[in-house]
Amino acid sequence: MAHVDATDRIERAAPATRVDRARAFRRANRHSTRVKILKWSIVLLSSVGVLGLLGVALFNPFGKIPEGVSVGKTSLDGTRVTMELPKLSGFRKDGRSYEVRAASGVQDVRNPKVIELNELEAKVGLGGNDSASASAPKGIFDSNRDFLQLRGDNQNPNVRIRSTSGYEIVMKNADVDFRAGTVVSDDAVNVKLPNGTVRADRFSMSENGQVVTFDGNVTSELWQDKSDLSPERATGTPK
Repeated sequence: MAHVDATDRIERAAPATRVDRARAFRRANRHSTRVKILKWSIVLLSSVGVLGLLGVALFNPFGKIPEGVSVGKTSLDGTRVTMELPKLSGFRKDGRSYEVRAASGVQDVRNPKVIELNELEAKVGLGGNDSASASAPKGIFDSNRDFLQLRGDNQNPNVRIRSTSGYEIVMKNADVDFRAGTVVSDDAVNVKLPNGTVRADRFSMSENGQVVTFDGNVTSELWQDKSDLSPERATGTPK
């Protein structure tokens, strides 16, 4: 029987141990390389995603709009783009122009045709040389439908429509369909005319401002000579 002493066993085991250590080192090195590749891949994909989102937000913030559009500064928060001084303009099917301006606007890049507007004013041409302007604290513009929702808020609940022919309509909300040339409000309205006032629960305007309809508890007061009226009645101040 061969005799193997302890020294011989150690000398034979040493090379195997060195080989195992080399293999383990190579495996660890490969693992480290894979981790680095994955880290860089995540960073790269994240960067591409952010750049893509910025591209959509900054270069196509409004989607398809009938005519010109301009904005001031823009900023991005998630998928929402905030714009300063947005301006939207276009033409209705009758050829008359419209324009919407606001102090600021917010748009979600996932729904680029809808814009939330703050402190806005809209102008639209009416029949002949007349025009009308609408102002509201809040609004939502849908460029796909050429549709504008006008809304009041807690600090300023009133939506106002004024015309160059001399009337003013005050209400809490109104929907403007630029394509159809209509304005509709399902809220109480107060109207100041050059020669009187009208109050009603609802109102609608059609045929580009040529036809105005009042509905529900309609009361009106008309006069011919303002010289005999009190200051409040002479100015037609809505109560």
